Amino acid sequence: MEIFITSIQSIVPIIVIIILGYFLQVRGWFQESFGNDLSKLIMNVAMPVAIFTSVLKYLTLDKLISLSGGLLYTFIAFILGYLAAFIAVKVFKVRSGRRGTMINTFVNANTIFIGLPLNIALFGDQALPYFLVYYITNTISTWTLGVYLMTSDSKEGASKQTQKFNWKKLFPAPLLGFLVALAFLVLRLPVPSFAEST
Repeated sequence: MEIFITSIQSIVPIIVIIILGYFLQVRGWFQESFGNDLSKLIMNVAMPVAIFTSVLKYLTLDKLISLSGGLLYTFIAFILGYLAAFIAVKVFKVRSGRRGTMINTFVNANTIFIGLPLNIALFGDQALPYFLVYYITNTISTWTLGVYLMTSDSKEGASKQTQKFNWKKLFPAPLLGFLVALAFLVLRLPVPSFAEST
């Protein structure tokens, strides 16, 4: 029971922030572009920097090596997820044009905007390395097989459009922040003190 109460207490601040944001938007405090601008700032600046500093703070080379086996388990979990999603699409007779989206939403999660804050709120900063292992797998899954399934799933009678693969999507800014941090960790590069304190 104590764990449940702690979990609720961890989630309450996130819910309060969501409610506050909703009421401020309704009252006209923000312009139409505010959401997109804030999203760009978080995804391209704040999140990569936060992940970079967190990896260097909470992850060591030994721990990284021990966590590498976790990638195998997450890939297996995603494969099982895709199998279950394909079965669900067949069982529920999801029509063409919606199958790719259903499979993608069934398997891949919103790991940054919802997953990361919730994970840290529930388990603390020490859970970040485990979260990042999942994040790598989720990003690869979303921007490879997930996008392929959605773009190749045309409605009946509609021509299938050939989409070019966008490599930028496979390496979003938060993942690049993680990869740069890994390079610093593996090569044992020193981080200037001002970078950690800003």
